[in-house]
Amino acid sequence: MDEEDYIENTWTYFLLCGEPTLYEGLRFARDLIIANLTLRFIIQCTSLPHNGRHCLSLVIGTFLLYYNVGSAIIWTLGLITGAYFAITFLTLITKQWRGFIITLLVILFIVLCEVYVVNPKMWQQIRGIQMIAAMKIISVAIELDRGLFKEMLNPVEFGGYLLCPANSILGPWIQFHTYSSYLDVKFLSRRWVTLIIINLAQSMLFLILSNCIVPWYIDDDTTLWLMTYRDAQAFRMSHYFVSSMSIVSMLSAGFGLTNDCHLDIEVTKPFFIELPRSLVQVVIFWNIPMHQWLKNYIFKTCQPYGQFIAIFTTYAISSLLHGFNFQLSAVLLSIGTFSYVEYNLRYKVASALEVCCLANPCAKQCEHRYKKNSFIAVLVNTIFSVITIMHLAYLGVMFEASFTVQESGYSYNHTISKWENLNFFSHGFVGVMYLGYIMM
Repeated sequence: MDEEDYIENTWTYFLLCGEPTLYEGLRFARDLIIANLTLRFIIQCTSLPHNGRHCLSLVIGTFLLYYNVGSAIIWTLGLITGAYFAITFLTLITKQWRGFIITLLVILFIVLCEVYVVNPKMWQQIRGIQMIAAMKIISVAIELDRGLFKEMLNPVEFGGYLLCPANSILGPWIQFHTYSSYLDVKFLSRRWVTLIIINLAQSMLFLILSNCIVPWYIDDDTTLWLMTYRDAQAFRMSHYFVSSMSIVSMLSAGFGLTNDCHLDIEVTKPFFIELPRSLVQVVIFWNIPMHQWLKNYIFKTCQPYGQFIAIFTTYAISSLLHGFNFQLSAVLLSIGTFSYVEYNLRYKVASALEVCCLANPCAKQCEHRYKKNSFIAVLVNTIFSVITIMHLAYLGVMFEASFTVQESGYSYNHTISKWENLNFFSHGFVGVMYLGYIMM
């Protein structure tokens, strides 16, 4: 094939892949933007009372959810209604343990629905929506225990918060008080429109990268690890698309902005994931709002019972909220184990060599002999970065599969076969790292 034919075929490929991808992405964005602009313009142009604004959020959010998932919305409405009655009942009999009991009930509801009630295809359709709703419910229950509410939210406030069109489908999670304050803000500016357009363009770029460019630049004739990296990176790009689109949804409703109309919300940091310092930072920057939620409501709640219990419970809750299946549980448990070993090994290496190579960057007052810009620090951090990139490829390849498999969920055999093809490399490598940590 000569150069002209190659360029022509490449251009044809991008047209055939890019146009339908962009069309579907913009069509999905259209529904989110219209619903949230409607919410913002009504709040902007009318003087609704407190409950009126929450009722508007509830109604528009319900219509948006029904338009996107159809009859499956009944499971989300069932979760929200049941949770409200459960919290109200518990509030009548106790001022403690509401967070713990509601967390158990919500997770039990999600697990039973996934395993016994809802068919796999429908569950994959609403899994993310159920997770966002569950996070909001649990945060309300725990904040009641902590005395952050004078009294239980009324049904309109609770429903408006849970079904808010700005984040009920894609997230991100925000506290009730933050949500309520956004409803009180009134503004219109060109910068607001510009931010929506910029983030929408960014989300479309990530979608095209995921569907068209990443699968193209590394073909199937290369090595197994390069194909693994390609498939994992395509999955990461799809995550960045969803994260960017969630910001578009929030911005369209006028959420996530400072008083002078600057962006005040961050969901993910692609640069720090694609070129990671450590797996610990990947965990933090993958989904920043969820990391904050797990830290504030699960880890800190369990911390009095010991560090190990707090860490184990945090990863267990995260796994169950994402869905009760072997694939997600295996990946999350592996991430927790890998990051724990890496964190402790790097601490020992930093102490032994007096080099700035901790999992998280040192503060400005770094006390290590060899600072971050020294040759040895750059070398050690680069080695750990390469290891992290290999771990990301190893873990991310799990989510590459045919549309049929994605639609019904990933099985145990799918999970094991993907890692077996890579000879369980990362698990074995982390085992070696752990032995090194013990020997040091």
